Amino acid sequence: METNTPKLQEEWIKSAAAVADLIHMPIPSVARGPLWLMMGNPALTDPRGNIWMHPKVLGVPADIRQYLLAHEMGHALHHHGKMAFLAFVLLATLYVVSPVLCAWIGWGYILSVLAPYGLGDHAEFQADATAVKVLGSPYAVIRAQQEVMAVMGERITPRRERRWRKLRALAQM
Repeated sequence: METNTPKLQEEWIKSAAAVADLIHMPIPSVARGPLWLMMGNPALTDPRGNIWMHPKVLGVPADIRQYLLAHEMGHALHHHGKMAFLAFVLLATLYVVSPVLCAWIGWGYILSVLAPYGLGDHAEFQADATAVKVLGSPYAVIRAQQEVMAVMGERITPRRERRWRKLRALAQM
């Protein structure tokens, strides 16, 4: 699959501009992410709001591209990248001050919040809700996620099914 042609880059830029216009935000930078950064994720948003795409998803159809961009822009709108970076900086600073306290706080957070509720479930749902606004339906978001999962070779997890139930509940409102 060709991933760096000018036509493909132009399509991503046009899609990013269209999605950003729909959710009333500045057009973010969208680029192919290096594999070491992507770690199996189809897309990532950094603390500055830049969007990084996995090479595997660069050739997806327009509706899937629109979903990926809307989801990642949802992360930027809700400042998830900035909050994650701030948490990392705080823990790193705390480690310098007291490694033991850092370990207690870090493990306490992991065991009391992240393990039972899923790593970033709330943030992922907020990003999915932004994608629903762009695509117009929770079912379109679920279908797009299934397509992305197929491209990335992922399986459906209990966490994913839980988020899909929440998305389907949006359709009932």
